[in-house]
Amino acid sequence: MKKHKLLHTGALAAILAAALSLGMLTGCSKQPRTFDAAAIEEVLIGDQSVISAKSMPIPDGFDQQMLLYSIKYQSGECEVFGYICFPAQTLSENTPSIVYNRGGNRNYGILTAEEVCRFAQNGYITVGSQYRGTIGGTGTEEFGGSDVDDVIALIDMTLRFPFTDQSGVYMVGYSRGGMMTYLACARDDRIKAASVGAGMSDCFIMYETRDEGMKEVFHQLVGGGPDTHYDEFVARSATYWPEKIDEPVLICQGTNDRKVVPEQSISMHEKLEEAGKETEFILYTGATHAIYETTFVEDTVEWFKAHP
Repeated sequence: MKKHKLLHTGALAAILAAALSLGMLTGCSKQPRTFDAAAIEEVLIGDQSVISAKSMPIPDGFDQQMLLYSIKYQSGECEVFGYICFPAQTLSENTPSIVYNRGGNRNYGILTAEEVCRFAQNGYITVGSQYRGTIGGTGTEEFGGSDVDDVIALIDMTLRFPFTDQSGVYMVGYSRGGMMTYLACARDDRIKAASVGAGMSDCFIMYETRDEGMKEVFHQLVGGGPDTHYDEFVARSATYWPEKIDEPVLICQGTNDRKVVPEQSISMHEKLEEAGKETEFILYTGATHAIYETTFVEDTVEWFKAHP
C-alpha cells in the first residue's frame, strides 16, 4: 500500500508541475516568450540558410520600433539577397509572417525596404527576395522559373524561426510578384492566404499588351515569345491552371493600370471562381499600376486577419 501511495503522489506532483508550467492553475495563462533585438539577431544569424544579415535603418515615415535587416541567404546553389523586417514591440511566439514578392525583373524594380516595412508595421514579420542573379546574387533569374525556389526558401526560413506562427505564412505579390505568388501557391500548402496587387496572371496577355521592352524581357529570361515557348508561357500563367491554387486569394487591381492591364486580374478572379476556389476581387477606380497609392495594404491586412 505504501509503495502504491507513493506512486500516486509522484504522479500527482508531475501533473501539478505540468499544470503550473502551462499556467493552468490560479486562473493564469502561460505568458508568451518575447524576443529582444539580441535574441532576434541570434536566431537570424543562426539560421541554416542565412549567409549574412546587416542591420538597416528604418525608412522615414515608418514605425521606428521595428528591426530591419538586409540579408543574403542560400536558395539551392544560389546566394540571394533580400530584406526582413520584424515588428519588435509585438514580436513573441506565434507572430504571423508574410513573404513578399516584388515586381520587376533583374535590377529593375528591385525590392526596397519600404515594401517590407509597410506590412511589418501592421504586426507581421515580413521577408522578401530580390530573386537570384540580382544586385550581386548568384544564379540566373528565369522570370517565374527556378527563381520561384527563392520564394519557397523564404517560407522554409521563416517557419524555422521560434517566434513565427507555425501554422503557415501569408504571401503578397505585386506586379511580376503576382506571378511568383501564384506559382508558389500551386507548389506549397504552407501558404495560408495570398494577396495579389496589380499582378501578372497571364503571360500571353502580358506579352501582347506591353511594348517591345517587355517582350525583350521574355526573350531574355524565358527564352522567347509565346510562338516558340508556348509551354513556358503556360507554366507561368496561373489563368491556365487555377485548380492548382487552394489558398484563399485576394486580387486587387487599378482600372488605369497600363503595365498589367485589368484584363489579367479580372480573368484570374473568374478562373478561380469557376474552379470553386475562395477569392475576392477589389477594383480601384482610377488607380494606375502604383497600387500602393490605394488601400491595398489595408485591404490585404483585413484579408489576412479574416484567414487566421
